[in-house]
Amino acid sequence: MVARRIFLTAALLVLAGCTTTLDKADTAFKAGQYEKALQYYRQVIDEEKLKAPELAGLHFKTGRTLEMLGRPDESVEEYRLSIDIKPDDPAVYIAMADNLDKLGLFPEEVRALENALKLDKDNPHTESMLGTAYAKLGEMDSAMESFKAAAKHNPTDPENFLSIGLVYDKTGKTKDAIAAWEEAIKVAPDNETALQDLGAVYGRLSKHADSAKYYKRLTALKPDAPKFHNLLGAACYNAKMYKEAHEEFLTVQKLDPNFPGIQDSINLANRGMKLSSRAGRK
Repeated sequence: MVARRIFLTAALLVLAGCTTTLDKADTAFKAGQYEKALQYYRQVIDEEKLKAPELAGLHFKTGRTLEMLGRPDESVEEYRLSIDIKPDDPAVYIAMADNLDKLGLFPEEVRALENALKLDKDNPHTESMLGTAYAKLGEMDSAMESFKAAAKHNPTDPENFLSIGLVYDKTGKTKDAIAAWEEAIKVAPDNETALQDLGAVYGRLSKHADSAKYYKRLTALKPDAPKFHNLLGAACYNAKMYKEAHEEFLTVQKLDPNFPGIQDSINLANRGMKLSSRAGRK
């Protein structure tokens, strides 16, 4: 009986020491002391006194710590160890996918994300990540399928429609790209990326007045951003709205006197106003 009590006391002391080290690791991680956290996590793992689920969690935490230290290759290996022990946690596959992406291992990233979706179906964040991974592999049909699934499962996120538009644009389906970016605007009227994409695509189509419409919305959102005023000025100039172009280029110069080529743009707009004025008097 005494021997049994001594054994139990010793076991509890070991467990307490392990927990204390783990607490130190978690505290160090939260404080951004990642090297110290890594040292503690590995110390707990090396003691080999944890059950499988807890050990899987420790490898996951070690992977996160290595990720914060900018060591994605080692991070991936820790996530693999976690998955080997406990293969039913989608968060581990997603974390591993993030680091595989940093390493440029896109086929492996796709497999990790597909495994995550098997465990957590219809997750729009994972579907969007998978779409991006497919796009990096040049598999645009699969990318589109994933982005559309993400948009279906989270129709309030403009990023999904931006991605759909980008894939359409890359594959030459300009009208479909415009429709997707317009959908992003409906969801988020002040989305800068959607407004820029629409301004640019209408410019490529030589629909400069439409292009100016979207760039004008950008200048209203960011009145102190010279690049947006310059884009609006260029669209107005191409639409033969020389007075508006001149005003925008002057605004650019006021905001940033060293903006590249701005004086030439002002001169061109000024010349356009003069020529337009002469044509009007004839």
